[in-house]
Amino acid sequence: MAQTEAVGKLVLNNNYRQTQAIALAYRDCKLRLDEYVRLMRDYESQGKLNRSLEFLPSEDVLLDRRAQNQGLTRPELAVLISYTKADLKEQLNRPSITEDDYISAIASTAFPAELATRFAEPLTRHRLRREIIATQLANDMVNYMGITFVSRLGDSSGATVTDIARAYVTARDTFSLPEYWSKINALDYSVDTHIQEDMMAELMRLVRRATRWFLRNRRVSVAIAAEVDQFRDAVRHIAAHLGETLKGGALARWQALYDKRREAGVPADLAAFSAGAGELYAALGIIEAAQQSKCDVHNVTEAYFGIGEHLSLGWFLQQINALPTSSHWEAMARESFRDDLDWQQRSLTVGILAGNDNQTELSDAIAHWEEEQAVLVGRWQRMLNELKSADNMEFAMIAVALRELLDLAQASRHQKNCN
Repeated sequence: MAQTEAVGKLVLNNNYRQTQAIALAYRDCKLRLDEYVRLMRDYESQGKLNRSLEFLPSEDVLLDRRAQNQGLTRPELAVLISYTKADLKEQLNRPSITEDDYISAIASTAFPAELATRFAEPLTRHRLRREIIATQLANDMVNYMGITFVSRLGDSSGATVTDIARAYVTARDTFSLPEYWSKINALDYSVDTHIQEDMMAELMRLVRRATRWFLRNRRVSVAIAAEVDQFRDAVRHIAAHLGETLKGGALARWQALYDKRREAGVPADLAAFSAGAGELYAALGIIEAAQQSKCDVHNVTEAYFGIGEHLSLGWFLQQINALPTSSHWEAMARESFRDDLDWQQRSLTVGILAGNDNQTELSDAIAHWEEEQAVLVGRWQRMLNELKSADNMEFAMIAVALRELLDLAQASRHQKNCN
């Protein structure tokens, strides 16, 4: 009886989080209906779902909804989220997940905190321990990241469900997702719901892109504890100093969004972090660039955003993000463009720092680098002018521009390190 209230709170919290996930999916589905349709078709092809039996929309109904810019209804999403969690639970019950010391700690979240602490050792011998770990992780992934998160990353990266889960846990803890999500939840009834949903959507996008980064840059199974130790503190430092290191348009956007959220009643730390979520993905590349160049993370951050502003890479990223996608393949191409741009900006940063010592002002270092790469920088500037004068941005234009930027990035890389 002593744990009755605690168990009740766990149940209510689980219901709260699933309801929240459905609300976020309802919003997302209007923009990305094709992802949800692909997931339903995938379940059907595997014999896991009968759309008619579950009263999910037929292809004809979906065509009408596309024409009217409508997505799935909340009851339909409730059905789909239950199938997604059940499927993930089955696929995550693998030794690479359930026998991992870092991941398996999630088992304790299925029990009241006092019980999990008092009986920590017996819980490690629970006969359903593997099922509990898989269930809790499946719930965690879907509640935080959405119904189509795993299928979307699987399609774009070719990674297995277990590798996606390991990369997700790494990204989640690197960017302290549960901490900031809890702070957003704490604002219930004190700030507008749309502001909360906007912040959640930004955190979801950040962690999704970070998960993809770990999948692409750690080809073998991610060593979660080591990666979190390597990145988390540096990410916190970069996040805390965005107001100092962002430049130009990026700084103006961050400041405007930060001010707007502060005026709405969002606490300063949450407002700063969420306003910079779109820029914080770069932190992973910045930290790796700091290791490659043997420079201080703060200096590398300034150089990264400095060269980005100097070459209008922030503007270029906005054009990539704004590309309309009418198919699954175009959506994947857009993600690849973002990945390529991040790699090239990181390479440019390393190249500038490699020819610079810590006594040289960043503006002088960029000027020196630009003089060395005058021909390629000139070609890039001419390419930018053509892009900015174009009426409509197309995928082919972005692809050609990225190739031009790649030439500049490759020419900038050399072996000297900071002193």
